Amino acid sequence: MKQIIEYKQYKKRIPDNQYQKLLERVMNEGKKMIPIHARLPENEHLEHKEAIDITGHMLSYDLSNGFPLETIRDLEKGFYWSLAEIYAFLNGAHTLKEVHRFNLPGFFWKPSVSKKKCAIFGLEEGNLGPGSYGSVLREMPGPDGTFFDQVVALENKARNAPFVRTLILTTWYPPYALGDKQQGFPRKVVVAPCHGNFTRFKLYDEDKELHMVTVPRSSDAPVGLIFNIAQWCAVGMMLADLLDYKFTKYVMMIMDPQIYDIQYEHVRKLLTREPKRLPTVHLKPKEKRKHLWEYRPEDFVLEDYNPHPGMKISVTV
Repeated sequence: MKQIIEYKQYKKRIPDNQYQKLLERVMNEGKKMIPIHARLPENEHLEHKEAIDITGHMLSYDLSNGFPLETIRDLEKGFYWSLAEIYAFLNGAHTLKEVHRFNLPGFFWKPSVSKKKCAIFGLEEGNLGPGSYGSVLREMPGPDGTFFDQVVALENKARNAPFVRTLILTTWYPPYALGDKQQGFPRKVVVAPCHGNFTRFKLYDEDKELHMVTVPRSSDAPVGLIFNIAQWCAVGMMLADLLDYKFTKYVMMIMDPQIYDIQYEHVRKLLTREPKRLPTVHLKPKEKRKHLWEYRPEDFVLEDYNPHPGMKISVTV
């Protein structure tokens, strides 16, 4: 079996506490704020009033020490859901119907694309918008009514010029995600992309080695962040597989990690748990894949995963 990540033996891995250190830092140093979620009347039933956040934090993983799927609570089921989501986006999915076609649970994205929420941005019910992840990755508006496919461009450039420093994907298209009606650009996305906003693939072609850096604009630290780490790290594995490279380092530069008040008690419990050794994830496609969008969640095999018990943590919509 081809080893995309050359893992140390499980017993020789060092338990990783970076994620807990991040949670601890946000809880101890975080600045209080009233986020948009607390200002929306539809969230009144959550009794959500505030959040705390910090500005800037880095997580860096030597992948030989294990795949960065957290161990302080059981995330196995969510891991495969996160793979299905990123797979849907790599295929350009941008409606609720399209996203669920990739075997995501029914509750994924449904609350975010209600008729009421979509109407705010002039979109039909169930439409994430042309500024959403799948649309921007595969159909970014170009000049003269054309569209630019970032994923195809990345693959072509990585194969033809792996040494360049421009191997980047972005999920952020300012005219649609930020928008500005005064300039004639109304926002065209229900949920502005909060992860994968700037993802750099660094290829060392002589050593056949891949490093990767992801920069999200905003991160729900107790919930969304851990799955974003896993799904983008999985993208790195897929690209390494296509190019026949080793994937050795993954870094996430987090602009805005936050914790919401409805999550405080859960986080305090998580901070009492001892981190365990990170697991092994192998990529074993049942057939040869030629493009990033052809991989399936079932191509990934999770092993050596011995987490603490699962914990359901509230999220804001």
